[in-house]
Amino acid sequence: MLNLTLMKNILFLSKIIFGLFLSFPLLAQVSTEPTIPNASESIKITYDASLGTTGLEDCNCDVYIHIGAVTEGPNSTTWSIVPFDWGQDIPEAKMSKVAGEDNLYTFELIPNEFFDNPSGQTIYRLGMVFRNVDGSREGKTSANADFFVDLAQGFAVQFTEPRGTRLSLEVGEMFRVKAEASREAMIKFELQGEPVKSASGVKELFYDFEAKEAGTYTLTAIAESGDETDSQSLQIVVFGASEVAELPNEARLGINYLSDTEVLLALLAPNKKLAHVIGDFNDWQILPEYQMKRTPDGEIFWLRIDGLTPKQEYIFQYLVDASIRIGDPYADKTSDPFHDQEIIQDGRYPGLKAFPSGKTEFQATYLQTAQDPFEWKNIDYHKPAPEELVVYELLVRDFDEKRTYQAVIDRLDYLQELGVNAIELMPVGEFEGNLSWGYNPSFFFAPDKYYGTKNDLKRLIDEAHGRGIVVILDMVLNHAFGQNPMVRLYNDGDYGAPTEDNPWFNRVAKHPFNVGYDFNHESDYTRDFVDSVNNYWLTEYKIDGFRFDLSKGFTQVNSGDNVNFWSQYDPSRVQIWKHIYDRIKTNHPEAYVILEHLSANDEEKELADYGMMFWGNMNSDFREMAKGENRDFNWAYHGSRGWQNPNLVAYQESHDEERVMWESLNFGRTSPVNIRQLENAVNRNQLLTAFYFGIPGPKMIWQFGEFGYDEELNNDRLGIKPTRWEYLQNPQRNRLFRLYQEMIKLKKSHQVFTNPEKVTLNLSAAIKSIVLEHSDLDIVLFGNFGLGNAGNVPVSFPSTGIWYNYFTGEELTLTNTTVDFNLRPSEFYLFTSELLPTPDSGILQEDFVTSIPIEPFDDSSFSVYPNPSTGKLYVQLPEGMKETNFRIIDLTGKEIRGGQSRPGNQILEFDLGDIKAGLYIFEAFDNRRVLHQRFIKN
Repeated sequence: MLNLTLMKNILFLSKIIFGLFLSFPLLAQVSTEPTIPNASESIKITYDASLGTTGLEDCNCDVYIHIGAVTEGPNSTTWSIVPFDWGQDIPEAKMSKVAGEDNLYTFELIPNEFFDNPSGQTIYRLGMVFRNVDGSREGKTSANADFFVDLAQGFAVQFTEPRGTRLSLEVGEMFRVKAEASREAMIKFELQGEPVKSASGVKELFYDFEAKEAGTYTLTAIAESGDETDSQSLQIVVFGASEVAELPNEARLGINYLSDTEVLLALLAPNKKLAHVIGDFNDWQILPEYQMKRTPDGEIFWLRIDGLTPKQEYIFQYLVDASIRIGDPYADKTSDPFHDQEIIQDGRYPGLKAFPSGKTEFQATYLQTAQDPFEWKNIDYHKPAPEELVVYELLVRDFDEKRTYQAVIDRLDYLQELGVNAIELMPVGEFEGNLSWGYNPSFFFAPDKYYGTKNDLKRLIDEAHGRGIVVILDMVLNHAFGQNPMVRLYNDGDYGAPTEDNPWFNRVAKHPFNVGYDFNHESDYTRDFVDSVNNYWLTEYKIDGFRFDLSKGFTQVNSGDNVNFWSQYDPSRVQIWKHIYDRIKTNHPEAYVILEHLSANDEEKELADYGMMFWGNMNSDFREMAKGENRDFNWAYHGSRGWQNPNLVAYQESHDEERVMWESLNFGRTSPVNIRQLENAVNRNQLLTAFYFGIPGPKMIWQFGEFGYDEELNNDRLGIKPTRWEYLQNPQRNRLFRLYQEMIKLKKSHQVFTNPEKVTLNLSAAIKSIVLEHSDLDIVLFGNFGLGNAGNVPVSFPSTGIWYNYFTGEELTLTNTTVDFNLRPSEFYLFTSELLPTPDSGILQEDFVTSIPIEPFDDSSFSVYPNPSTGKLYVQLPEGMKETNFRIIDLTGKEIRGGQSRPGNQILEFDLGDIKAGLYIFEAFDNRRVLHQRFIKN
């Protein structure tokens, strides 16, 4: 079995491409003399800069070795002792150039003497990377990883052809085996314990093994030098040639259930020689009757298995070329040797079988005949048009502390109350480890077991549909991680980079910001796989569409680390996405297709006009505005980009960015308004939210943004975040939640927010406005994004006549289309041309009229009297409010009186003789709080 600590490191470091588990001679990129280097003896390392990443090829420069000692174990990739700093002119690290060769460099050392190792740790390996003097150019493996050299600990013999301890052959094949000793010795080969060849005084010996009959053979190399002896064994498995037969009609790749007792398994593995099925049904034995047939084109291995017990779960694997153990890439359930035990112990998945430890290794998969079909209850439900979507992005892991599909079901009432009509689940496909964002996928057809069963996921989708909420799945098809069967079929070592012959993956990613291993989307193999994944989830789980992660990466145009080049218009990428979109729409014409593209506008425009939707990242602008700065965010509107269709899913925040409220509370301006105080931060975020929803087009909320979630993202970017459901009990944060409710309700109820006939955006100045016009309803939204009071601000309306303050229902009669308003910081108004139902009576209307909270006060310290009043009005200000601003406004927001009290003057007097009868609001405010009280003028 693999070292468990090493495996866990591989599973959890989701942003790192790991070094390769390679021994020398590394295809001549790096070679050593002697071939089997010893930690206590002199080693000459030769580096060929023309191979690998070729960053130093023909550099005409000094080349330095960056080297480290690996002491944690023979499979570790951790450099424990590193003597040289990167990017420094260190003479001791400078390599010698081979005379007459442009790209060959050498370096000599005795490892046990070279490294500062006072505790005498065993040096198992050398890790190395090569560089120029400042490190701006470097040489690494062809997979862009570190080089590693394994070190012998004393006298040793090793098989160097083939590398490793296993070899598989077909009957009739011959293989020349080579064994090398670390110094001259007597070397001999024994086959099945019988001597077959020997030689004395040599450092290497060859043996031609002829595969005459099927079976398993052990070839042992033994070396003797004086009193020292070492040996290594090679297991040679000889198989009969695979039977050639066409794949039966109607069969597809993966698991085909033929009856309650029979399955047909089909594995795509081009250019592999043979494959066996091993599993519970044959006690994990490699048996002739479980050798798979091969199609005439050599592409697919397949096998029928009968005699299975109905409804019984069987764990199984494919054993390819007698050495590679993988699960079925199309299976809907996996068995993991490292993480399933935690799921079992926590009772997270009823009846989950333990991994068959001791019988096999690496990830396996399940099959089960006669499964009971899931009974869908909610087949007919309304799917919003793309421009009507209000999407709630949700991570099952962090949405509820139970971290299950069922926990999300239990909170669907909350989402329904909020008003969203779509849930976007962050990736739920089987990923590496148990706790993850899900962007490290390993199996693309299997829901992750940590969250529950596949039927739990179906139940979640079905229950959401029953509430009129569609479900969009965050799909990761830019890359896969090392446990993926298609990676492991053609890769370096157990979990290393894909090799050049991998049908699906690039050896080195073609673009920046890639994680895992990069799919080659121009490959027919990848194209077919992607189409099958998409169709499967839309059909089997009845999801309503996809948000495709890192969609800009679906290209074979090599941009390297050049982000600007990667973002430019790419015609090949456009064609790839049109193909994917067309295939989705062929079988599922109502499916949503949303891309995380974030590329040049001309490319996004072409694809948006074709029908695809796009994430629109406005986080930077909204975070700046959340701090009190001013930004023009017109790019949140598809029309500002010149798009024909309203297919822009602009958002304030997503899982990838810091929270807007976090920005307000931690970095907000403190003068003249202190945004870092919660009530003022909520005011600011209400303002942002009203304008965000005022821009036509689909919307997205990242979970908990609706009540001002404020945990920092990058203190532990991928780590578990607390839920903070208790925030809903906070009156301040609840104001923000209620505003979200109201804006979502407006958007869902009126076409002017989704398909306006005219849009006028004035978003550059501190006083911003949005005017939307439609034959059914016009709206005018305006607000103060500045931090000071704005007096006599002219606001334009589309027409004269009666307008209605949405949050109060009060009328504003216009004889002129331009009206002056006075606005406090973060104050906004929303007027409609028709009278609409006002928010529920349980909501304080002032919360929306002014966007500023009512601070609790004692009647003895703050009062407005007499009430009602006929002439004089008196106001008692509370202690602590000095140099207070005040105003009297009517219920449309128009200011009747205004000014500032003198220091020490706690009682204000007003003459209301010239004010007409009606209901008014007296308002007093300073930098800390705002106080309101209604009064009646008779």
